[in-house]
Amino acid sequence: MFPLRSNTLNNASYRGVMRKRTCDILSNAMRKKWLIGFGIVALFFASTAFAYSHVLWLSTIAYSDFKQISDNIFIDPELNKHEYERILTLIDESKSRIRNTYGSFTALPVVVITGTPENAKRYGLGVFPGKAFAAPWEEYVVVKFQADNVDLLAHELMHAQTREILGYWAYQTRIPTWFDEGMAMQVDFRERYKFNIESFSKQEINRVKVLSRPSNFWTDSKEQDIKNYRAAKAAVQKILSKYSPEVFYSMLLEVRHGKQFSSVFNE
Repeated sequence: MFPLRSNTLNNASYRGVMRKRTCDILSNAMRKKWLIGFGIVALFFASTAFAYSHVLWLSTIAYSDFKQISDNIFIDPELNKHEYERILTLIDESKSRIRNTYGSFTALPVVVITGTPENAKRYGLGVFPGKAFAAPWEEYVVVKFQADNVDLLAHELMHAQTREILGYWAYQTRIPTWFDEGMAMQVDFRERYKFNIESFSKQEINRVKVLSRPSNFWTDSKEQDIKNYRAAKAAVQKILSKYSPEVFYSMLLEVRHGKQFSSVFNE
């Protein structure tokens, strides 16, 4: 009987060792999965923070060395003070152009005017003269200082107005890019975007209506981008001709409250 007891003890000891080894293997596997998962999450947040670092900078603009000349207008410290009045005038003229076209301007974006390439890059412009950025907590319009460019400011402010009406989520998920850009183009009178709406190609309008995302609206070709802007401008001009500004804004509110863009605008 003693050998049997010895074998039983040996078997129990063996099973205990195997259980411990199995637990160690499972523990190591779980630890490895956790590390991989943590690494993926860390990379995601790091890449997101890098991609949207300009929004982080913009959210702290009030604590920067930019000069605040109004409740929500910030001017690059490198710009001369004698330019401040002109900047305020340009912003007022841009808002008036939007009111004349759409009936009202209700957005309250933070407007940032840059004066150096370094600050233009930091606040998200890069090589572009102006951009509008949306965050869940705020709208931002960033423009490189140009003494007489009402078109540029009006264009970017209209993006802020569109987002104001639609709300952050609906703007990001329910409005096609051609429509968003076409709305902004209604207050952009730059010469290269002018055309005769009566003779504008229907084929071009139909072509641009497929460009629903930023990734296919903007290209590597400046000439093609101009064509896309012109076609988007014509497409939205056709829509606006059917409705009063009040009705048009109310239709955007329907999209905000859950209706599909295509069913509201029959596009």
